[in-house]
Amino acid sequence: MTDKRDSLAEMVAVQCSDGNWNYDPYMHGMANGMIYALALIDDVEPEFLEAPGEWLADRPTIDLPAEPCT
Repeated sequence: MTDKRDSLAEMVAVQCSDGNWNYDPYMHGMANGMIYALALIDDVEPEFLEAPGEWLADRPTIDLPAEPCT
């Protein structure tokens, strides 16, 4: 079980990194679900992530003109 638990902990760390968990509500929910799963395995209370004030997906982007490949 330790190998699977460690693998899950690594996945939680990646999912909870900036740019992943706060990209949109789906990714936020996925992070909290993974946090919950790890807490169940560890028999501890989960520490869920609060939603950010602004999702990264909602930020304005700059459309750059496409440059031809050379």
